Amino acid sequence: MIAPDALQREQALDAEQSFICEAPAGSGKTELLIQRYLTLLARVEKPEEILAITFTRKATGEMRERILVALQSALQEKPQEAHKLLTWNLARAALERDTFYNWQLLQNPNRLQIKTFDSLCASLARYLPLESSLGAMPQVSENSEQLYRQAVQALLDNLEDDLPWSDALAEVLYLLDNRFDKFANMMVQLLAKREQWLPLMANATERNQIRQQLEHNLQSVVKDNLRSLRALIPQNLHLEIVRLAAFAASNLRAMGEESLICSCLDMDIPSATLPGFSPGDIPLWLGIDAMLTTKDGKWRSRISKSEGFPVGENKQEKQNFKQCKQQLQTLIAELKNIEGLNQALANLRKLPLTELDREQWTILDALFSVLPMLSAHLNVVFQKNNCVDFIELNLAAQRALGQLEEPTQLALKLDYQLKHILVDEFQDTSHTQVSLLNLLTAGWQIDDGRSLFCVGDAMQSIYAFRGANVGLFLNCREKGLQNIALNPLRLSANFRSQKGIVDWINRVFQHAFPQQNDIGTGAVSYAPSHAVLAKLEDKAVCVHGFIDRQEKQDEAENILDIIVKTRADKPEASIALLLRNRGHASHITPALKKAGLPYRAVELEPLQDHAVIQDLIALTRALLHPADRTAWLAVLRAPWCGLSLADLDALANYRKENNNFFPTLLAQAEKILQSDNDNEPQQQSDLFNATDLAGALSPDGQARLQRILPSLSLACINRERKTLRDWIEGCWLKLAGPACVEDATALENAEVFFKLLEQWEYAADLPGLDELEQAIAKLYATPDPNADEKLQIMTIHKSKGLEFDVVILPSLERTARSNESSLLMWRERLSAEGENELLMAPYTQTKDSNKHPTYEHLRYEEKKAQDYENCRLLYVACTRAKKQLHLSAFLKENPKDQQELKAPSSSSLLATIWEAIQIDIKRYHSDTTETAEENNDSSPRLLHRLESAWQGPTIETPSHLDAYIPHYQYGAEENTVKLEWQSNTARITGTVIHYYLQLMAQQGLQNWSAEKIQQQLSIEAALRLHGIARPELKSATEKVRATLLSVLHSEHGKTLLSNDYSFSKSEYALSMYSGEKLINLVIDRTFTDNNNVTWVVDYKTAEPGEHEALQDFLEAQKGIYENKMQLYKKAMSLKGFSTIVSALYFPGIDSLSPYEH
Repeated sequence: MIAPDALQREQALDAEQSFICEAPAGSGKTELLIQRYLTLLARVEKPEEILAITFTRKATGEMRERILVALQSALQEKPQEAHKLLTWNLARAALERDTFYNWQLLQNPNRLQIKTFDSLCASLARYLPLESSLGAMPQVSENSEQLYRQAVQALLDNLEDDLPWSDALAEVLYLLDNRFDKFANMMVQLLAKREQWLPLMANATERNQIRQQLEHNLQSVVKDNLRSLRALIPQNLHLEIVRLAAFAASNLRAMGEESLICSCLDMDIPSATLPGFSPGDIPLWLGIDAMLTTKDGKWRSRISKSEGFPVGENKQEKQNFKQCKQQLQTLIAELKNIEGLNQALANLRKLPLTELDREQWTILDALFSVLPMLSAHLNVVFQKNNCVDFIELNLAAQRALGQLEEPTQLALKLDYQLKHILVDEFQDTSHTQVSLLNLLTAGWQIDDGRSLFCVGDAMQSIYAFRGANVGLFLNCREKGLQNIALNPLRLSANFRSQKGIVDWINRVFQHAFPQQNDIGTGAVSYAPSHAVLAKLEDKAVCVHGFIDRQEKQDEAENILDIIVKTRADKPEASIALLLRNRGHASHITPALKKAGLPYRAVELEPLQDHAVIQDLIALTRALLHPADRTAWLAVLRAPWCGLSLADLDALANYRKENNNFFPTLLAQAEKILQSDNDNEPQQQSDLFNATDLAGALSPDGQARLQRILPSLSLACINRERKTLRDWIEGCWLKLAGPACVEDATALENAEVFFKLLEQWEYAADLPGLDELEQAIAKLYATPDPNADEKLQIMTIHKSKGLEFDVVILPSLERTARSNESSLLMWRERLSAEGENELLMAPYTQTKDSNKHPTYEHLRYEEKKAQDYENCRLLYVACTRAKKQLHLSAFLKENPKDQQELKAPSSSSLLATIWEAIQIDIKRYHSDTTETAEENNDSSPRLLHRLESAWQGPTIETPSHLDAYIPHYQYGAEENTVKLEWQSNTARITGTVIHYYLQLMAQQGLQNWSAEKIQQQLSIEAALRLHGIARPELKSATEKVRATLLSVLHSEHGKTLLSNDYSFSKSEYALSMYSGEKLINLVIDRTFTDNNNVTWVVDYKTAEPGEHEALQDFLEAQKGIYENKMQLYKKAMSLKGFSTIVSALYFPGIDSLSPYEH
């Protein structure tokens, strides 16, 4: 079947031209991008002449992987499928170029320049450290709020100083009722968007210039809106509008009525000219609007003397007035059918004033005195912490490239080197990213053989909260990028969803999206898709409406039924629950757990809700604040101690006059532990007798306390001697924290917590525990790697780029949290000419106590932009479905007419498609009442804790390091693995690689992907646990990941790790006698293949030296391990295996080297 957009796809591979390509959901965008990249590879002299830019590391990895897979496939036989054949041919041509220029891309994939915007900026800033103002490359903070708050605090520290900006700072605080918390929150928001306001100040030498620029931007808003409004009205209706408006105005003036319509009294009827675009024309337009629409913005259906159309006093007047009224009704009927006109009139009513009044400018003037100082303090914070945010990284990259008129040496070098640029997900670009592209292409000329290829889908722009502006996509499609003309292409084929879903989406969203594109407001019109896949028998889309239900459990049970039925009919089907907000699944996940349906939650469950994190927070609070009684009681209740409630009560009430009782107990323990008394029972007796606790605590409680007090005392001794992470993590390990968790996911969650602590390198620098807990509140638990991949729950934003057989969208009637009014509203917009403009308005009131029109305009535009994005968000969610789509919501019936349903909240996702889907709703009415007792789970909660006699094995370490080593080891003394802190990094890396190869073999390679390997946080944790030095941790982690990725895509890896054999084992333990001595063996991997040959494989992570030939290296390695491999063969033969082949496998270089039979 030929795709309906085959011609456009063919044009997209023209390397001589630049394109902006619209690729709707399911259109095969990534495949087209890969084909374009391969096309370019076959034309350039060096692969570095091509730069591909994406937004996420995941997308970067996927693109690199797919290009390499295509190149590898080109070494195989020609495929039969048409779409695969095109990619094969392009890859074949690229390989020929590779051979001609000796690129060796398959051996050196890093020559493929595929970067995220952030990594590109980092490399640019690193190249010219002085020009970028960053110097030696600092770390990039993933969560910069902590840094912003440090800068705000530094600014506030100047409040009482006699500085030029002190009065302005006091003025801003006064406007916020001296609420320092409100001030801090507002400043943090401004710093997070400083790339929007910094240019305004940098380009103005005087404060008055800033005011003029802001007022100019307001005038531009008015001009663009009035021009758009006038363009919608057909020329043939102009005279009728002007005549009727003047008629109504004259009647109202004669009646002495005050109305907006009266402003139309002197309209020029002979010229039949509608008002113009200047601010002075706004009253005329408002008068016309008042004649056509009601106060709530609806088209008038009833016309009376209030609108200037009285009945008339005599017969002729009555006839004339009646005729005019009928003409207005006819006019309104015609105007009503013009798509977008009603919205344009609504925009008219919310236009801002074009001048800043005295009160507004006083506030802004004070703010503009404070903001440069705030930015300067932030730069100091960056230098102090050797850390920057992504905004600073982007700005540094632009500084490194210079100005369009004055490029730097780096810009000139890149201009010479770069021939082709590809940008993925272009609809999500921000102003700074487009500015970066402008700088990268500043020297390009028409027909110079260079090309820019931007691909994206404006209908899937859902990241405004990250600074994305879909208007940039619309503007580039219309006008190109700077001096580069971009030929527009649009794909329409949908290869993902069955026809039933595609048809439903076309029908529903055609009217949900705005009818016209608008660069300034980010309005995107809908473009239909054409289904390539046939319609399936089952119903494609189901809309479930729960009518007047109070219990959320009704929806959860229905979703459970959908999942169970899908599993019964199609066991292999993938199912996803996609949510607007994470909290919208709070009633669904318990039902899934109760039904025994495991699911994979992607960044769904707050990290702080997990027991291991709550215990770690308590431990951190207790160690940092020894007087925190609540924290200490939580530490003693945690699983590593597990005191009973009776013992906790005894401790909490013992010597109430001494709030520092537990630190006193620790000090006594420390004193006894440092004595020469080696008698442990005597130590315990001394401890509790010294504190008079022997009679207060139960024997079990005393034993539990005695076990953990040494570890806690040791931690207190080491306060401020180690980094915060090492201090807390070391204490947790000493307390046997890992032995208290229920699964490996909890360990990964703990690793996330420790990484957060690492942001505060030393305990003395910790800003405050409240800030730490605020940071934790923003983190989410690691998905369970063993959860069912075929049932996933995630937010709609996380689902972008994914696809599932069945998609369920619950709670569509729910709304997002509304934003509170703030002192300042600001918005970055694109004018109709494509100019970047900043609008700002402080919160002030007019004489009639209403909010200022300019402030209200910005709030209105923010709400409108959010409504547009809500529609796009729901579109993204619906287009994830391949075979079936379910939408679910709680609805209410109209009390006056039960056949009619009340419309959902206007800010809900369901409201965006409400008019189109009412006929599709399957109603569920409540017919049973469940009592509270039936819902109440009265199951007793069990206390999870270690046995009172539990003892962790001791660690073998040099005595002078004992107090600093946080790790202990498992196993009996004779089997203890020595932890050598000066151990070789390669040895530790090899151990971790062995572990993951075993895991991949056990779980099956089909359950592993490049994404899963990249997401394995436990790799770093495992390396740390084995004692790797922190400076080498990052490179070792990357080495492990790179090795695992190599194995994943290797034919040797697929053969060795397959679990389809009749016999296969990993880490296979065997014992045998060698003479009279019993020896224990562990074989890394063994299996019996389809030829009944049993393979015995030992993994080796060694690699040949820089000048060592591969064959020489392999022979040397085989010689070293020959005796060992003979033992393995002998042991296997004693197990009854006959034909045995032993081999060494080197995963780092993907080489399998068998021994001779």
